[in-house]
Amino acid sequence: MSEYEASPLSRATIRQITTMIREEFNLTTEKYFPIVEFLELAMPRLDEKFVLLPVSKSEMGSKHGLAFPDNKLIKIREDVYDGAIDGKGRDRFTLAHELGHYLLHQKEHVSFARTMGAEEKLPAFRNPEWQANAFAGELLAPPHIIKDMSVFEIVRYCGISSQAAKIQLQYVNK
Repeated sequence: MSEYEASPLSRATIRQITTMIREEFNLTTEKYFPIVEFLELAMPRLDEKFVLLPVSKSEMGSKHGLAFPDNKLIKIREDVYDGAIDGKGRDRFTLAHELGHYLLHQKEHVSFARTMGAEEKLPAFRNPEWQANAFAGELLAPPHIIKDMSVFEIVRYCGISSQAAKIQLQYVNK
């Protein structure tokens, strides 16, 4: 089995990064992080070569999004992009997930890893997919925002799926 391995990042470190992003853009207390606007307006200001490219479903196939940090590009399937604009939690999470890859996984921080079998699972803190999921959850529903909310309230106010809300609640006090 083969997979990519990232430089180690704890949830605490990822939380610090997302907190800095929210602080930098005066979004510290905003329940609903404007992920589409952030990608379209803020990212090009941070990185003038950055491109968010909606791509047809026929071109992307089953992939919802792809990040190419070294090429300054995030590709998002058009229906996912449209869903994020419409406030669909899963699609908003996908955009935040790809932003996580873009910001956390430059070429020098990711390598190709070989594992011998299922018992040799890559630790979460070195798994780029886990890191991007943690980044998306921390950006869209940070603990200081959701600590006194129910799953229903997190879904409603933060604009994420109930599955993502349940996962984020597990990390409120960690």
